[in-house]
Amino acid sequence: MKSYKPVIILSLVFLWCVTAAWAQSSLIRGRITDKRTKEPLPGVNVSVPGTYKGAVTDIDGVYEIRDLAPGDYDLKASIIGYTVQVRTGVHVEEGKTTQIDFSLEATVLALGQSVEVIGKKPLFETDITASQQHISSEEIEQKVVESVTDLVGEQLGVVVQDNKIHIRGGRADESLYIIDGQSIKDPLSGYSNTLYVNAAAVKDLKVITGGFDAEYGQAMSGVVDIETKEGDDHYAGGVSVKSDNVAKGLFPSFNTDIVQFTLGGPEPLTRRLLPAIGLRLPGKLNFFLSGYGNISDTYLPHADQLYPAKALYKKFAPRQENDWHLMGKLSWEIRPGRKVSLSHDRSVNINQGYFTSLATDIGGFPYNYSRMLDHYNTLTKEANLTTVQWIHTLNSRTFYRMTLSRFFTSIHSAVQNKHWSAYQEGLDLLPILYIPDSEGNVKTRYGDGFYDTGDAEGWYDYFSDNWTIKTDLTTQPNDKHSIKAGLEARYTDMQVVDINAPWYGESGLGRNHDYFRVYPNDGALYLQDRITYDGMIVNIGLRYDYWFPGKFVDDAIKDSNTVTITDAARAKYQDETFELWGLRGKSHLSPRLGISHPVTDNDVLYLHYGHFSQQPKGQYVYAKLRSTSEATYQLFGNPNLRPTTTVAYELGIKHRFNANQTLEIKAYYKDMFDYPTAATVRKFSPRYGNINFLMYVNMDYARARGIEMRFRRRYSQFLSGNIDFTYALATGKSSTPNTNLLVAAGKVSEKPLGESRLSWDRPCRLSTDLYFDMPEKANIRLAGVRLPERWGLTLRWEYESGKRYRRIIDVANNVYEKDEYGSLSDPWMRLDLKWYKEFELFKTHLALLIEAENVSNTKVPRIINPVTGRPYQPGDVIPVSWYDDPDDLPATNPARFDWPRRVMTGLEIRF
Repeated sequence: MKSYKPVIILSLVFLWCVTAAWAQSSLIRGRITDKRTKEPLPGVNVSVPGTYKGAVTDIDGVYEIRDLAPGDYDLKASIIGYTVQVRTGVHVEEGKTTQIDFSLEATVLALGQSVEVIGKKPLFETDITASQQHISSEEIEQKVVESVTDLVGEQLGVVVQDNKIHIRGGRADESLYIIDGQSIKDPLSGYSNTLYVNAAAVKDLKVITGGFDAEYGQAMSGVVDIETKEGDDHYAGGVSVKSDNVAKGLFPSFNTDIVQFTLGGPEPLTRRLLPAIGLRLPGKLNFFLSGYGNISDTYLPHADQLYPAKALYKKFAPRQENDWHLMGKLSWEIRPGRKVSLSHDRSVNINQGYFTSLATDIGGFPYNYSRMLDHYNTLTKEANLTTVQWIHTLNSRTFYRMTLSRFFTSIHSAVQNKHWSAYQEGLDLLPILYIPDSEGNVKTRYGDGFYDTGDAEGWYDYFSDNWTIKTDLTTQPNDKHSIKAGLEARYTDMQVVDINAPWYGESGLGRNHDYFRVYPNDGALYLQDRITYDGMIVNIGLRYDYWFPGKFVDDAIKDSNTVTITDAARAKYQDETFELWGLRGKSHLSPRLGISHPVTDNDVLYLHYGHFSQQPKGQYVYAKLRSTSEATYQLFGNPNLRPTTTVAYELGIKHRFNANQTLEIKAYYKDMFDYPTAATVRKFSPRYGNINFLMYVNMDYARARGIEMRFRRRYSQFLSGNIDFTYALATGKSSTPNTNLLVAAGKVSEKPLGESRLSWDRPCRLSTDLYFDMPEKANIRLAGVRLPERWGLTLRWEYESGKRYRRIIDVANNVYEKDEYGSLSDPWMRLDLKWYKEFELFKTHLALLIEAENVSNTKVPRIINPVTGRPYQPGDVIPVSWYDDPDDLPATNPARFDWPRRVMTGLEIRF
């Protein structure tokens, strides 16, 4: 018996421990009812996102979830035929029962199409298998931003350089902007920010930097999905005015004025006029309007007058930079489950291209024309997006969406809006210097590197007219699968006329020219399935993209007189394309897989593997395909270009300390293949003999890898914030496809054979955002003194590695280091803030605003002195090539720094 005593004692201790542990376990229970009838709802699925825990209500609508560790959780209640409801911040205490009841509202929308959140927005999203960040309209209002591009530039994994957006090491043309389901990607340049969208018109912004689903195509680095606002059942609107002229005695003024307005609600004509004549429109028809204008003389020298492409626009170009955006939307819910909407976005930007790039990558401040900016180009950029969308819910499990859209964009760049034939040659004549040599001979030298008379060299006109039809179907056949399938087709009419130095030569088209009009079309099919297992979510998808370059290319291939097409290129084109309806096409298949797996109640592991592709930029395909010019160095388009592809891997983990504090860490690796680059092609022509020329070919390669971290915390109901950190590397064969062209022109010594840092590589970035909001009746005291109510403060601090440059290692002989971007300039820091104070006047909401960017007046570098690694300062040693050569990184260029401190004051009125 003695031998059994230890066993009996241990067993009793074990049973006591188990009983104690069971007694200490926590419980969530509650009752779920119909909001209208108050009757209990059986069969409701109640889950705790991020854990394996959950329950189903019984016949009395009662549920119980046991064995939860103490902490804060979110609860999600869902059943077919009712709105999904999410209750956030549910606090569970050790050994206690927490009562949480739900009241669900009946709906004819498909499950998950309508979600109601009770409480604060969850910081912890457990079912996401990609890197994405959601920004609501309320969060946008707190930020110091003006446009969607400003918002995107603040996100993890994003680098802004020379006014271009680079996401996770990709090139500027690798991102995709979507507005209300429609792409606004320019087929010529590949850029997606051609339509200027002001931040006040945005309802929800989703920035996806990795692992995007199969529904997204023609993007390799990131997706910016924008949902614009629409009206509801109550009238609401506002007007705000901001200016840096109000306090120009205290702070520098750049003659900047910003005005915007919003107005939305029930559409008044059909609500009032039709009933008055005995007609009544079924359902609800709402409208929303938004207007925005931003005019500034900027911190750089400016012209006395701009000359936009249309006489109508002269009144909209009073300053150096003029940005305008107008949006209107009608939403008609005919009956629950059936909705049609019509929206129109229009933006106009008029400037001289200081902060804008064309498809040809021309842009920046024209320092060598700084003494005659009235004879430099005025750039007029227009973009229109018109969208008609129909949404139909077939039943509680299925709905579909059909969209027809037209996206039109155009750019016109000319000196004083003149025809190129009226241009005068630009000349640098003054001063005239007479320089005697040692033998007494006098040499005459004209000019100092700055143009004194004549016009700038370029004349450019471009438009792209894109019609798109798109449809997708979402269905949930059971509780485990959510399937989405879709197709889209786009038809494009695109024209380019590009004239350079029109006074040169006998052709009347200048030293270098190009012109073409093409009619390509493209589209895609995709299928994705979101599979929910116990403790795991799997996203699997497949996308098929196709592209027809058009008859312009097909005819050039067939024409044996096309000098730049070799016999081998013709054969390759036939082998790598398929024929459909008399046109040759190309296609690409992209598989994608994402997994989200809750490891514990507070930890979620997710990973993603995917292939992403995009068709070549139109500039790389059609350039000079049917035209030649008198320029010595020309670069021709290539119809045989394949899609550029990326294979990306990502692994991340999310940890929830509690409902108000989370941490996310993720790592990614990307291989980018088939980048176009200029290469020498040799051909024998019976007409021209042996000829050599440069053409775009798929030969370059790049890699990007990095680690990202985001820590978010709500300190109280008044204070919240986040800390973001990124460490990333971006390397590749070259930063531009035109490197070999620069080598041929003698501007670059040679193209590197191996990988080197890309020009936009910024290894480290650290930022923190702090939001403080003091609501009405907060009754907060500091040192016994009650603080004022209804005011707020936003702070954003940012630290970033410096800009990449090529260091000079021998100043006397002008010898540079081997790697083109092997060195980093000094890092920089900046602080932005926004303060507001609200008050009521005659039942109208008013707010005073102060916004300050770059509070510390940090001199953020844009042009680096390769000797010092910093922007040029008086007294610095400079390269030999900088002397009297403003075209080659001049030492006194005012654009060598980014914007200095800017302080805007304003007033906002809401009703």
